[in-house]
Amino acid sequence: MTVDAPLDEADPGRSRSLKLKIKERIDDSERHIAALQQAMSQFGQKFDLSRFVEAFSSSDPIELNKVKAVERGSEQLYNYMAEIGAFGLELATLRMTTEEANARRDFDTLARAGVLNKTQRVRLQRLRELRRNLVHEYPGVAAKDAHEAAILAVSEYRRFIRSFADWMRAGFPGSAQKL
Repeated sequence: MTVDAPLDEADPGRSRSLKLKIKERIDDSERHIAALQQAMSQFGQKFDLSRFVEAFSSSDPIELNKVKAVERGSEQLYNYMAEIGAFGLELATLRMTTEEANARRDFDTLARAGVLNKTQRVRLQRLRELRRNLVHEYPGVAAKDAHEAAILAVSEYRRFIRSFADWMRAGFPGSAQKL
């Protein structure tokens, strides 16, 4: 990405590195979206919840692996959104390099900066919570939560990238240097 960022002057090397990481993740995302959509199609053209629930509970390793492909695909897209958001906030000097990753805070900060509208923020926070449950509470996770996470990841990824790219092209309005 060759846009000017508030971080450019203070730390041009770090700024260049963050822009490259953002570009790499965006460039890599299409193959992950395609893989997730293909995995979801294993449960019918409209990603049938009942078929997914049945496979989620199955002891058949083939059926269970179909579920795991959906789970991993949605996690990958979520991770890219969280990382891209964090990198962008750092470029805008709204997040310090030394701050520990915190997607909840970062999505809220992106909303305050005008990158995300209320609906996007709510949907991304819901995806974050579903992803957290899938990773940390797996035995108690309901199949419907994994199903919902996949739908949210696919539906929100491109919307997030469009909003994020518009924000960058506009010069990071709402950045710390512009407040």
